[in-house]
Parts: sequence; structure tokens; C-alpha cells
Amino acid sequence: MKFQHTNLSTSDYVEGDAIKGSGPFPKKTAITPRAKKRCTPAIAGVLAGFYTSHMKNLAVLGELELQETKDQARIETLKANNIHLKAIAQDYASDVLLQDWKRRLPADTKRAFSFLGFAMKPGAEVINFRLGHEVAEAALSAKKGPTDYLSALLRTLDIVDLVFVLELASSGSEENHPLHLHGIARIPAAIATQAIRELLAPEPDLGTSPPTKGYRQRWSNKAIAVTELQTPGTWVSYSGKEFDFTAHSLQSNPGYASRSATTAGRERYEAIRAWLSA
Repeated sequence: MKFQHTNLSTSDYVEGDAIKGSGPFPKKTAITPRAKKRCTPAIAGVLAGFYTSHMKNLAVLGELELQETKDQARIETLKANNIHLKAIAQDYASDVLLQDWKRRLPADTKRAFSFLGFAMKPGAEVINFRLGHEVAEAALSAKKGPTDYLSALLRTLDIVDLVFVLELASSGSEENHPLHLHGIARIPAAIATQAIRELLAPEPDLGTSPPTKGYRQRWSNKAIAVTELQTPGTWVSYSGKEFDFTAHSLQSNPGYASRSATTAGRERYEAIRAWLSA
């Protein structure tokens, strides 16, 4: 049995289709780039952590370079660490969408970076402020909303640089009002914690007319707590844990950031973007 050999010319091909007398060629499949995920507050915290470590290494390197007798081995180790750190950060952020701050960055991400950026400012401290019944009710009924009311109240003590989130505690107790706030602030040295308590969460006083319900402290649950900031990323997550529930309950935005905090957040975000893309 003889097999006949056929010579095929270029005219026998149809581009992307078939050869005459044969089955169709498989069509080429277009490769679609994987969609990037949005930068959530949790991702913002991780990226800020990478960048903070990078900046701390740079600060130490600057000090070592100024020393008369240089510790070259340590200098080289820190430089290598920063290269490795950046590679890890870039890999982590490779599928994260880092959008334009002003027009496209989600509101919750802006809020997270306002926390993270302001946390790096000198004098920034963690604040947990409980509210007396009278203050909380006044805030909830304020025409411009509770965050505007409370920020204005704090300005009377010259506490103007701050970022905070309101939270409604889910508690069956009616002894204390469920509204309180978590945030970061720069509190003037002349302002004592007691002055803040007298303003926001005074002790109950049945001798007044009408009686002051205020805020009653129980065990370690202090009315006004101002502490050192240790882990900004963790604090961002904790502060916003009930954000959606509180926003739904209040029918308003429970977040507040002063202009200084917003500026610090934007600067930190833009610095991280530049670092990752360099």
C-alpha cells in the first residue's frame, strides 16, 4: 500500500484556523493578568510594618556611618537586611492595588493609613476614652454628628491632633453608656488625664440636680486611658473591629481624623508606594 506525499504551500494555511483537509488548530488563549486585590486596612498594616522596619534600619545605618570607627560588618548586615526586606515587601504587594490617594483609594484604607502615619509622629499615644451618659447622649443628638461634637469638645483642651473611631459596645449593662472611642492623639503635656475625664466621663454624682450618671469605672476598665503605642498595625485592626456595626447603628461615619492625621497618613502611603516601586 502506497502513501502519497502532499506538498503544502502557504496558501494551504488559514491563520489561526485550519489546514485544508485537516482538523482545526487549537485557538490561542489570551493570557489575562490576574486581577489585583484592593488594599484593605489589614494589608495597609502589614505594608506599614515592612516600611517602618526599613526606615529603622536606615536610621541605624546613618548613625553607624557617622562613627569614626565604623562597624563595617554590621553596616553590611543592615544593608543586606534592607534589600531582603524590600524584596519580601514587593512580593507581598505584587497583587495589591495601590491606587491614587485622592480619587480612588477606599475610605477605610485612608482611615487606616491616617492611623498608621500619625502613629509615627513624635508624641503620638494610644487613647481609649469612655463617655459619660450625658456626654454620649449629647454627641449622639448633635446636629453635625457625634465625631464632630467630640472632636470640638476635645479642642477645648487643646487636643487637636488626633484620629479616632467611635464604637458602640454590645453590652447588656445599662450602668455605663456603650459609646466610646479608640484612637491615637498627641496630648499636650499640660493636660492631665483627670482633666480629660472631667470633660468626657465625670464620676456619677447623685447629689446634683438632675443626678449626674457620668461613667463609673470598674476594675481595670478605666474611663480615660492614654498609653504608649507599641504595634500600630494591630491597633488599627482593633480600633476598627466594630466600624461597620457602629456606622449602621449611628447612620453616620464613626471615624474622625484631624487634618494633621490625614496629612500624615497620605505622606506615609505615598512613601510606601514610592519605596515599593523604586
